[in-house]
Amino acid sequence: MKYIKRLCAALAAAMLITLVGCNAAVTSPVQGEEELVAVPERTHTPAPVLTPEPTPEQTAEPEPTEEPAPSPTPDDGLPYYLYVEKGSFTLTIYEKDENGEYTKVFRTYRIAHGGNKTPAGTYTLGGEEARERWHDFPDGGTVQYATRYEGRLYIHSPLYATSDPTQMWPKYYNGDHGIGLESTGGCLRMVTEASKFIYENCPEGTTLKIVNGSPLGTTSEDIPSRNGLRIDPTDYDTLREKGYITD
Repeated sequence: MKYIKRLCAALAAAMLITLVGCNAAVTSPVQGEEELVAVPERTHTPAPVLTPEPTPEQTAEPEPTEEPAPSPTPDDGLPYYLYVEKGSFTLTIYEKDENGEYTKVFRTYRIAHGGNKTPAGTYTLGGEEARERWHDFPDGGTVQYATRYEGRLYIHSPLYATSDPTQMWPKYYNGDHGIGLESTGGCLRMVTEASKFIYENCPEGTTLKIVNGSPLGTTSEDIPSRNGLRIDPTDYDTLREKGYITD
């Protein structure tokens, strides 16, 4: 019996301790309820806007400035100015404008030259002693309407076997050594019409300027077909004489 009383007393003490512990655990600022801490709402952070880096402003390269048309001293008393661009194989004949300057294109012709054997530079045409109706070359062949402009360099027609305008060598007209190619020993070879015009109309002292490349971008039409003949198709005097044309 005494043992049972002791056991009951121990159980009662244990229950009291448990009850006190429970009361202590529920004590809170809001009547025993657990304090709730507000969780901030999750905000959506917008994706950063990528601003493209500015493209470096590209400055257009300036176009090459064209060389002004030849215009020597207006009072030189000469009717024409000759200008050759080796790059385009073109001879341009300028005449004077209303101000007396050589800015008007009179005619253009396709030519052959000798590449480096035809030096660039400014020359003046010779007078009567520098002009030959027919000029023979030491290595063979002859040409019409030859006008010397420097040393042994001439402006002239296509080559002929003899001093006969019906005996033109085709290869020096439109063949593998023809006009429009680097195919001379340094002279300026052109159709007969062009060489005759210079021979007859560009007096002593006329300026001839030869440039490398094509700074003015001059152009010229291809030479006319010879139609199987050994006559230069621009040699109108010979064509009339032989009855090929009647005008």
